[in-house]
Amino acid sequence: MRLAVPILAATVAGLSGPAGAHPHIFVDATAGFRFDDDGRLTSLQITWTYDTFTSLVMFDQLGLDADRDGLLDDADRAAIVAGETEWPPEYNGDVHLDLDGAAVAMGRPRDGKAWLKDDRVSVTFDLPLAEPLDTPDGARLRLYDPRYYYAYTMVDPAEAEQTPCTARIDPFELDEALEMAQISLFELRREEIPEQEDVGALFADEVHLSCD
Repeated sequence: MRLAVPILAATVAGLSGPAGAHPHIFVDATAGFRFDDDGRLTSLQITWTYDTFTSLVMFDQLGLDADRDGLLDDADRAAIVAGETEWPPEYNGDVHLDLDGAAVAMGRPRDGKAWLKDDRVSVTFDLPLAEPLDTPDGARLRLYDPRYYYAYTMVDPAEAEQTPCTARIDPFELDEALEMAQISLFELRREEIPEQEDVGALFADEVHLSCD
């Protein structure tokens, strides 16, 4: 899926007509934070759950459930994981972690898993930091697509037990200026790209770490 956004866009456009708006794909997301024995932040556990329509498109695009039993087999799950975690070098998975305004470098996804529940496809994976973060207090995590093609909603973080930090979600607040910007985005056609750079950041929920 994430390696074939143009194909997905064409599929969605063909199914739903020529008019469109940003965003097109809706994702419920959770983020777990993993620490080593020294209290250093070492990795994130990211989970995406797609909306039902996008999940349907995934079935079509990836050729899932060939036997039409309504279930995912091992090959189906492997195809989803590959499409969602085999990122090109320049792609960061829409995962933005920073501390004191400085971006924290991330590695590549590993240990991916996928499943289907209530007609929605979910995928989860570990995302290691390039280097452990010694003092993660005050770190901020945002999931957003710079072009606002994907819209992420953060749900309660999946915290591991007995961690040195707690996570708090601050949902973005739609003020008058953001509402006007959102209206402009809604008026874009599917093939159009927003003029404002990094526009997705305007609508990003934030997860803040507080550590003892």
